[in-house]
Amino acid sequence: MQKKLIALAVAGLASTAAFAQTNVTVYGVMDATFDYVGASQSTAATKVKNDGRVSANSSYLGFKGTEDLGNGLKAVFQIEGGVNNDSGGTWGGMNRDTYVGLNGGFGTVLAGNLTGAGRALGAKLDVNAGATGIGYQGALYGYNNAGRTTVDDRTANAIAYVSPNFSGFSAMAAWGAGSEQKDTATRADNVWSLGLNYATGPFYAGYAFTQVDNVAAGNDAKAKSHRVGGMFKFAAGQVGLLWDRTDLNTSDNTDSARNVWVLNGKFNVGAKGAVIAGYGKAGDVGNANNTGATHAFVGYEHSLSKRTVLKAIYAQVRNEAGANYNFYNAATGQVAGTVAGNDPKGFQVGVRHSF
Repeated sequence: MQKKLIALAVAGLASTAAFAQTNVTVYGVMDATFDYVGASQSTAATKVKNDGRVSANSSYLGFKGTEDLGNGLKAVFQIEGGVNNDSGGTWGGMNRDTYVGLNGGFGTVLAGNLTGAGRALGAKLDVNAGATGIGYQGALYGYNNAGRTTVDDRTANAIAYVSPNFSGFSAMAAWGAGSEQKDTATRADNVWSLGLNYATGPFYAGYAFTQVDNVAAGNDAKAKSHRVGGMFKFAAGQVGLLWDRTDLNTSDNTDSARNVWVLNGKFNVGAKGAVIAGYGKAGDVGNANNTGATHAFVGYEHSLSKRTVLKAIYAQVRNEAGANYNFYNAATGQVAGTVAGNDPKGFQVGVRHSF
């Protein structure tokens, strides 16, 4: 009730017409950790000095709601943006999943800035609270040595269809128009995404295909990703496995494909605690030797309530001489200033509160 009253009050500040929405919900996450990170010198690469900082770990604020249109049809919407609670609390506005659509017996149709099937599968199988922080395993499957791929980015200018559940099976398909800058030399063009899921009891399995068409200086490059994963839950916790194959350029004869597999688990300790751990390995990129890496983490999470979690995590990326993998991005604890051969590592401790 308190959430509903707050939401209506906020909506009323923007427009009196917003009171027609009787079930607008304000929600979000505030996540802050103190980190001590750096990058060791495993080759001739310059060592990155260890340093302390506070990280927001993908904190966010959002508004969502539905309107019953009758005959089983509903209008749905969501506005969600990241919160930089580590540096002044700036709200990202609508830089996360933000959309409007219709829901009914046929499924759900959405339009806006959306999470694709590949990103959704990776997040679902991650055991870190909120799929964020230096333990997030997208550090490997979201990269291709040279840098972060666009496979795990949200898709702008997108439309998507999400099917109903049929005896445990569901699917989603999405298309994004990218930047829409059709006449420029450099543009981010079409994004195609397809996801298939099956869930029954404690078992879940999923497949995701993503293709990103990038036109840069006349070179027609198509990045393609195939991702398969599964998870099994049991009384003492859960285990998960994910495999990803991403090729950054399937439009020429260059072999730029990279395979990654990650394994993780969550094991309950008493009624409120859990140990989380994971290990992953990225193979060489195409025929380029010494371009692989590993990522490992171990941590402990303690639930003070259903919404508040204390957490402590140690993680490390080990790069081969020609590799420059890092933690996923700045919002999830990336170590700045690394070069090929550096091994990012860090420890973070903090609190995550959902509302």
